Amino acid sequence: MSLLSPALLGKQIRENNISRLYYFFGHDVTTLEAFTNKLVKKLCPQESQTMNLHRFDGKKLDIPSFADACQALPMFADRVVITVNDLNMDSVNKDDGDSLRKILKSLEDGTTVIIYATAAELYKNKKSLTDKNKRFCDFCDKNGCACEFALKSTPEMGKFIAGEFSKLGCSISKNNAEYIAELCLCSTGFVKQEIKKLSDYAQKREITREDIDLLCIRHVESDGYSLAVNVLRSRAGLVFNRLSELSMQNYEPFEILGIISFSMTDMYRAKLARSSGLSVSKVVEDFDYPRNREFAVRNMFNDCANFSLERITRTIAILSDTDLTLKTHSSGKASDMLTLEQGLAKCMALRC
Repeated sequence: MSLLSPALLGKQIRENNISRLYYFFGHDVTTLEAFTNKLVKKLCPQESQTMNLHRFDGKKLDIPSFADACQALPMFADRVVITVNDLNMDSVNKDDGDSLRKILKSLEDGTTVIIYATAAELYKNKKSLTDKNKRFCDFCDKNGCACEFALKSTPEMGKFIAGEFSKLGCSISKNNAEYIAELCLCSTGFVKQEIKKLSDYAQKREITREDIDLLCIRHVESDGYSLAVNVLRSRAGLVFNRLSELSMQNYEPFEILGIISFSMTDMYRAKLARSSGLSVSKVVEDFDYPRNREFAVRNMFNDCANFSLERITRTIAILSDTDLTLKTHSSGKASDMLTLEQGLAKCMALRC
């Protein structure tokens, strides 16, 4: 079987095309967890769960107990359901891994195992599973069904946001819906929190940019682009005001610096690509950007024309030196924040 999308997987389940084995993973944890809970309730209703639902913690999976659960017969029900949460194959030794695969390969009709990740870090980068987890995903895909719950792209999440506001009697422009998507990192969980807050505040009118800026929580990851651009534009007031806000939200200086440096690297790639005549889609493909980061590449392509390559490279060098200072001479948050501010001040003082 091929890797299924959540939409196609949902269609199969609604048509009662039920597999013996499911493997769910992905960055959209809120949707993944909600989907898993609905599937469990469908396969094992509440009144049957005492005898027929077995839950295991993947971080300390007891293989013999798991094997016993997989061999159990349904009691006054159609199916036994076994869930395993946060199984990371990088932490499983070879013998246990071999035993686990043998058990999963021999599941009987009337037994369904759902392996799903909500907190385990299965990825080696933002897009790809680690080698061991990828091999296990392929095994589950071959012997059952594997599904990645990836984050939506900014336009996709924007459409979802507009639809949700419409259901609540509010309206929102396409640009503002996508603005919320970017602020929320295209995370369904973050988005739903902001939709509820904004709809309660707006009371069935149009959601404006002012409403969003007033009420929505800005996650530091969504600030990387604006901070990087404002550093390159030497807008010290905007940069230092945002640093103060992030500090009050208890973000660590090294976290903030990492996000700025990440976006500055995006800017550097965009500058080189644009000067070489390459397209946005080519950069996304070559550097394996996840779908919810494509907007960053498009924005960088537009803005990089305003800055020289020398300014970008010298800024990156200063950020690298600041990072080294934070990692080797850390002496408390207040002092580290001062180090970060000094580093950014040097960047904004560049004249090239």
